[in-house]
Amino acid sequence: MEGLSKYLKKENIEISLLGKTREELCMELLTLLEKGDEIQDKNSILKSIITRDKVIDSHVGKGVVFVRLPLEKQKNISLVIGIKKEGLDEEVFDREKIKIFLIIITPDSGNEEYINLVSEMSNLLNQGSIREDILDAKDAERVKKILLGQ
Repeated sequence: MEGLSKYLKKENIEISLLGKTREELCMELLTLLEKGDEIQDKNSILKSIITRDKVIDSHVGKGVVFVRLPLEKQKNISLVIGIKKEGLDEEVFDREKIKIFLIIITPDSGNEEYINLVSEMSNLLNQGSIREDILDAKDAERVKKILLGQ
């Protein structure tokens, strides 16, 4: 969990997303990264996410959307997580409402750290008990502890 603990910040976890579309939810999450000076130009990044999502659907099933976006100008890996407990009603292949949203923005060049982080997050979110615990969490600190196994 070393990679995850390095990038998982409670300031980058929103447990009550308000948006009604995937685009609105992504904008909420990008706003968190912008507040923490982790990204520049959230509008441009949102356009890139939307464009990429048309080619590679970021919905991974089990109520999870996992956006991975490499950017040429990005200096460090940024991770943001959002929860919409009532779920987003959207046509998806497994018909499960989307409730957990992740965005990982990375430098454009190949990065082993990024691959390890994606692997860690995928393994964690593949576990039903962890997804349930995240959805039951009352605050960002609790989500962070769940993901770090504390």
